[in-house]
Amino acid sequence: MIHIPIDGIATDAAHSVKNKITEYQGIDLKTGQRIFYRNLGNKTVNIGEFLGVVEAAKYIIENDYHPRVIYTDSQTAIAWFNNKKTASKKKCKELQKAEIFLKALAWDVDTIEVKHWDNKKWGETPADFGNK
Repeated sequence: MIHIPIDGIATDAAHSVKNKITEYQGIDLKTGQRIFYRNLGNKTVNIGEFLGVVEAAKYIIENDYHPRVIYTDSQTAIAWFNNKKTASKKKCKELQKAEIFLKALAWDVDTIEVKHWDNKKWGETPADFGNK
């Protein structure tokens, strides 16, 4: 029996080399509703994945959302979130702001669980852009 998560926020990012666009979004797993979306311009998929997780954390804190769980298929985004620091060499204001947010609100951020979405077991995350 496969138990696909049905509670929390699923996030994903996509990067189009052709269109020079990196975008991310978050989906409420219970309702299937998109709760946020952002076009970052030309960044990297890792930056998009990380910022998607941070945006979900902000959403949880600002809206007292429960459960306090975020799913992403990006191990990099999970590591950067847990470290409250990215390993990106790109100069990006959004990354700086995200790191400051994570550190400034660590007492609250640390109550949010970020889990790996297992694409092999569960298929693509509901936040997937479907353009592979």
